[in-house]
Amino acid sequence: MCAQRRKILTVARNEALLKSRSAILEGADYEVVPALNILDVQHACETDGAFDLVIIGYALPKGEKRRVMLAVRQFCGRVPILELYSHGTAPVDNEADEELASADEPDVLLAKVSEVLGKRCKKSRAAS
Repeated sequence: MCAQRRKILTVARNEALLKSRSAILEGADYEVVPALNILDVQHACETDGAFDLVIIGYALPKGEKRRVMLAVRQFCGRVPILELYSHGTAPVDNEADEELASADEPDVLLAKVSEVLGKRCKKSRAAS
């Protein structure tokens, strides 16, 4: 299961950030489904199937992040959520499974994504 191409839902406030993050992830051979709002999240969960990870962008205001995270839980189930947040700010309390300050450095983002997916892979193997 862990050897297959991993599917990531990435949510961003604006299209330029979404395209940039999607390109970084696709360049690392992840399958990426973009979303700009809660309706996009719902549609992606209902049509694209199970995700290995959901990334919530740092430019979303905290209230919007919470709403998106609740929508992910409602429509996508217990997929891990990685919240990105800007340096000098705080992440949304206890909502995400993982957090990363900023995402302007592609290598840092990819390392964190790999770490999160690696944890999930280990849990899947342990359960089998």
